[in-house]
Amino acid sequence: MNDRKLLIVEDQIILALDLQNTIEHLGYRVTGIAGSGEECLEMVASDKPDLVLMDIMLSGDIDGITAATVLKEAYDIPVIYLTAHSDETSLKKANLTGPYGYIVKPIEEKDLYTSIEIALHRSLLDRELKKSEIKYRTLFEQSLDPIFIADEKADVVNVNQAMIDLFGYSLEEFSGLKLEDLFDAVDDYTDFVEDAASKGAVSNFETRMKCKDGRIIDVLITLKKFEYEKNSNDGYQGIIRDVTEYRMYFEELISSRQELRNLSGHIESMREKERTDIAREIHDVLGQSLTALRIDLSWLKKRIPPQHDDFLEKTAVMDGLINDIIFTVRKLSSMLRPGILDDLGLGAAIEWQAGEFSKRTGISFIVDCQEIRDLAEEKAVAFFRIFQESLTNIIKHAEADEVRISLKENDSSVEMSISDNGKGIGESDLKTKGSYGIIGMKERVKALNGIIDISGSSSGTAIKVIIPV
Repeated sequence: MNDRKLLIVEDQIILALDLQNTIEHLGYRVTGIAGSGEECLEMVASDKPDLVLMDIMLSGDIDGITAATVLKEAYDIPVIYLTAHSDETSLKKANLTGPYGYIVKPIEEKDLYTSIEIALHRSLLDRELKKSEIKYRTLFEQSLDPIFIADEKADVVNVNQAMIDLFGYSLEEFSGLKLEDLFDAVDDYTDFVEDAASKGAVSNFETRMKCKDGRIIDVLITLKKFEYEKNSNDGYQGIIRDVTEYRMYFEELISSRQELRNLSGHIESMREKERTDIAREIHDVLGQSLTALRIDLSWLKKRIPPQHDDFLEKTAVMDGLINDIIFTVRKLSSMLRPGILDDLGLGAAIEWQAGEFSKRTGISFIVDCQEIRDLAEEKAVAFFRIFQESLTNIIKHAEADEVRISLKENDSSVEMSISDNGKGIGESDLKTKGSYGIIGMKERVKALNGIIDISGSSSGTAIKVIIPV
């Protein structure tokens, strides 16, 4: 049993309990589960954990980011954020708190273990580094990051061991180098020097540098101007962080996400094909069989003597049942894949679907759809499925009585707009966990290199989808 203590901050109790079971299975001890930022701060004050797993989006006055800020400043406790689909602004704010990692929901046990171990290891290193700062009053001697000191002419004056290990030069060789000699591109060095001269400091300057053996590495440089010696010109102290591996991991992550998006698109394509095949089988095979059965029943009905009223009544009931089944078959077939989408096109399919929804719900539809020629099947299907999902959301949440739909073709794209006069969707609704319908719409559009915009106000919700042709 690991003696490291973890606190879970998650307002969805089922997810929190499942996460607790996984963590305890990995051998860690869970000190408790907090459902809000306020509860988290209370529990930390009474029993300080080694690590906090913090949901970014928490209900209550204190969200995950604010709570993490307090933990960092008051308790110096490392935080790993749990996130599903946070917006860019929230992620930027979260980054300012210095998290020790992000775990994307749904959480995999392997990813959880790796993140916890890395976070605990990083936290331990950070604490040791702070102890070194107190003990030796300098970061230079004990830093794990390469550090250099340069004079006002940008000649290297001194470096730490990490700098020697990274670049492969000895301390004596560094003393004869200019900072410019380490840069791979002259333009980058020029920009770097100009920033340092104008601002007095540079933070996380991205560039590429050359090692003694010819290796090119990706680095982030942080530079601070200081008074090198009393009564002398200024000098510079810089920290270099090798991010070559991180950049490689990031590129792999981007590639992996693209592969997942491609897989999702392939699954959707296969699903549409299955729907089409099933709808065709239901309509052609089952529908034709029922029609033939009805014809046979009519043939029998004509040959029943008039005096057999009970037989005639029974055949009438059977005819009604067959009629109902034929209607159900047609309905199922159209729900799986409206034939009008393939036969008459996207505009006609949207008008038909709007009419069907109007019959069932009483909502008034104003439809203005242009005829779109030569639109690829996968794009027509994407528009139609997004339209269906939008109508479902309107019925469930909007409380609207009027919907406007427009479909038009521009020079290089097709644009669909859907708006209602309901209560309007809020920003918090767009970020709500489990908004799979909205996520599905966004993924469909991204897979086709399109743009989707969903906005809400007191006058209703508007959805605009633009997909290039």
